[in-house]
Amino acid sequence: MTTDRLTLLGLLALTLLTVGCISSTDTIFQSGFKSNSIGAPPAVMQTTGTARVFGPPGSVVISGPPPHANGKWVAVSRVEGPAAPVAGMEGDFVRRPGAGTYSFLAVLYIPKSTGAATIEFDTSPQTSPPAAQFLHLDFMPNDTVRIDDNSQVVFGSFQHGQFFTLSVKLDVFSVCTVAHMTLLGTGASGSLDYRVPLSNLARQIGALKVWMGSPWGGTFEATDLLVTYQPPRDRLSNVEVPPECVEGNR
Repeated sequence: MTTDRLTLLGLLALTLLTVGCISSTDTIFQSGFKSNSIGAPPAVMQTTGTARVFGPPGSVVISGPPPHANGKWVAVSRVEGPAAPVAGMEGDFVRRPGAGTYSFLAVLYIPKSTGAATIEFDTSPQTSPPAAQFLHLDFMPNDTVRIDDNSQVVFGSFQHGQFFTLSVKLDVFSVCTVAHMTLLGTGASGSLDYRVPLSNLARQIGALKVWMGSPWGGTFEATDLLVTYQPPRDRLSNVEVPPECVEGNR
């Protein structure tokens, strides 16, 4: 195991400690690429939850590690241009518990020649509407992160050609949803608290996507995808208005 990888795992452990009490969390999705075959699509059954791929054959496969890393990763590739199909992997949670705190971690590697890579949070495929996105993060060619295609909501910085960690904590209340987003790792930094506009969809959260869409092209990789859930602290947490949801505190 490389020194960078040890440092990365330490960051992951630290992030888990800061996003919630580990003893009361429940893992609802965890990637299991270690047992998957290189060159093949990710297996349907992951360590926790299931995965499915979309896009042309061969566009989403298990790969070896990028430089200075180890393990197996999922590689997402797309041909540049508006006419090419989108490509990616959807991870479906084992359950959809509703209001509470969802903590997401992933390690990303985006080469310098790659266009925007996207991490997205969706409703469950079993809800209505099914698999509808309510929040997505675009890792842009200029080394910043854009939220929900809004050029006015941008945060952080990361280095192309270096792997780094993304942490997203989603506080899903009955009245609103707030995303706390953080970048960690070599050349990566920055954080943002963001009130999610589509909070009605966020309450039906049940899936995530790692993908690339129009007009971008190239290949990027991800590994160690993890989603944990922590229920509301008490029964009133579902009905009280948290500070982040009060007008003027956004």
